[in-house]
Amino acid sequence: MSGRSGMGVWAVLIICAALIVGAMGWLTRSVLQAERERSFAESRARLEERIRLSLWRMDSVAASLVIEENQRVFIPGVTPPENPLVRARFTIGADSTVSPEGELPAEDLELLRSALDEKGTDFFPNACAAIQADNQWGANFAYVENNLQVDVKQQAAAYQQERNTNERAMRGKAINQAVSKAGPYQQMAQPEAEIALEASTGGFQPTWLGGEPFLLRQVRTLGVVSAIQGVWIDAAFFRETLLDEIEDLLPQARLEPTTPSEGDEAAMEMASFPWRLVPGEKARADPATRGPVVASLGVGWLAVVVALVAGMALVRAVMRLSERRASFVSAVTHELRTPLTTFRLYSDMLASGAVADESKRSGYFRTMRREADRLSHLVENVLAFSRIERRGGKARISEVNVHALLDDLRERFEERLVGAGLKLWIGVEGEVVARADPAAVEHVLFNLIDNAAKYAADSKPPEVRITARLQGGRVEIEVADYGSGIPASERSRIFRAFHKSAAEAADSRPGVGLGLALSRRLARGMAGDLECRDGPGARFVLVLPAA
Repeated sequence: MSGRSGMGVWAVLIICAALIVGAMGWLTRSVLQAERERSFAESRARLEERIRLSLWRMDSVAASLVIEENQRVFIPGVTPPENPLVRARFTIGADSTVSPEGELPAEDLELLRSALDEKGTDFFPNACAAIQADNQWGANFAYVENNLQVDVKQQAAAYQQERNTNERAMRGKAINQAVSKAGPYQQMAQPEAEIALEASTGGFQPTWLGGEPFLLRQVRTLGVVSAIQGVWIDAAFFRETLLDEIEDLLPQARLEPTTPSEGDEAAMEMASFPWRLVPGEKARADPATRGPVVASLGVGWLAVVVALVAGMALVRAVMRLSERRASFVSAVTHELRTPLTTFRLYSDMLASGAVADESKRSGYFRTMRREADRLSHLVENVLAFSRIERRGGKARISEVNVHALLDDLRERFEERLVGAGLKLWIGVEGEVVARADPAAVEHVLFNLIDNAAKYAADSKPPEVRITARLQGGRVEIEVADYGSGIPASERSRIFRAFHKSAAEAADSRPGVGLGLALSRRLARGMAGDLECRDGPGARFVLVLPAA
């Protein structure tokens, strides 16, 4: 594969990987955002539920105070029963005189007067105005009428807000009903303030005056307001009592004074007293709920990364295989061209009778035979490697006497070396018997001898040594020469198939870079190995199982 086409393949692969990673990133962002929104919605729903329950609890406590005071009869001069929420009970005459029930310390009386009117003179008109302006029960009634029936489409669009609104309306309705039945002689004020003032009797209205909480109601004589009865509530203790009721639901909550309202903000107000609840916390997405989603996304990302890495590795392997096979084809072409040219030249010369000298004719025949043997060896290597690649040609293992095998192969090996000016020395240390395929062992050893003839022809001394020995339960057959050797950096590369290009085959000794790769595979097919070790020249060791 050419460099330009290889770059094109990598460019396409990188673009595809970028698209996959981008899509996965967008999907991850969308899933995490959806999960955050879901978690936030759940948290908000839980918070709203606690708020609603808290308001119901506090309204129950505050309503019980209002109902208790509505049912009690004011008796001037008689000390009322103790109630920790009440600081004082009093009556304001039409002339703005303040008459507490029972004894009230002078300091508390002065605080009461200051709360009713900072100027200290207009107690009666201020109280009447407060009752008219802060009509809690009228506000509840109006809120019920306006909000209890919610349009279905509107409820679907803002479910949580409308649920809070309904809850507020229901609380107001329940509190109004409870307060209206507080006593046989008390009637709840009408929704409109002016009608409330014309009623024959009135219930207590919660309100704020001078920053203090009060319960106020009108006393009418012959249809005319003649007095105002009031209950001064201990604001701090009242607030603490209400917050204690909801401490398990909203531990950081607080209460703020307000005035009765009918808008959306009324959803956070109590229906029995003008307090507004501030939860003290906000809905937050819970990171713990994202665990399964994050784990799933992590597995997805891992799968994507593994797939991309595997894809790149596969493309790289295919490209390398393509390059190696292209190199092999070009190298084989080069290897075939030289002997075929020799055959054609020498056969033409011999056929035409141009060579009359018998010795020259014999030399030409020997050259043609040597080239034929080289071609035969090349073809055998290619065919053997092809069988191994197809997982065929299973080794036929038997017990092999190494000494006898080397004696049988000596003549063939010497014939190959003599043409390169090399001698053969064989030594076997003791009785060496291996479990191997004799044909495969011969093929491996001849490849090593052939390489020695190619690369160590000018070695000093001009000798190739074959040594066989037992070593730790294994048989080692060593083939060594005294040539230039193999650099350490090249020792792993030489065992790769098709590692020679056409240019390398032309610039170096003949061969296509297949012999050593085939030899190692044959050795491993016999449960052995072929190793390249340090030596004065090239030193290869065939390792086989001992019998």
